[in-house]
Amino acid sequence: MRNRHPLIVLEDDAVVLPQFREVLTQAARELEQREGTPQAADVLWLCAKDRGRARRLEAGSVLMRPAFLWTTVGYVVYPSGARKLLSARPVDEPVDNFMARLVREGSLVGYSVRPGVVRQAQTWNVGSDVPHSDDVAHD
Repeated sequence: MRNRHPLIVLEDDAVVLPQFREVLTQAARELEQREGTPQAADVLWLCAKDRGRARRLEAGSVLMRPAFLWTTVGYVVYPSGARKLLSARPVDEPVDNFMARLVREGSLVGYSVRPGVVRQAQTWNVGSDVPHSDDVAHD
């Protein structure tokens, strides 16, 4: 039997903020009101790091349509999104850019919450043992 439930993905340095449950519950309500079901989203980003040039679009009191989100510190992936991400392989760029590009192209239906309900424990790229694409010398 296939899993029909969304999955919350958190990086190992994610900090869950006090309003997590309240905002996530409200976002699910707003997705249901907007789309008829919370499952209409493919991915719901749990932080609000929108780096798009265009303004993000409010879709509810906590729900946003991002212009270009670039972090994977925390998100909800719905079964439809998991299938779309798997079918879009190979991942040939940083995964946050990969996911954001699919949303921008319309291949993946993405929303975010505002305020964010997770954050990284430290500022980006501080104290991390993960090499980043812009830190690695390319031959």
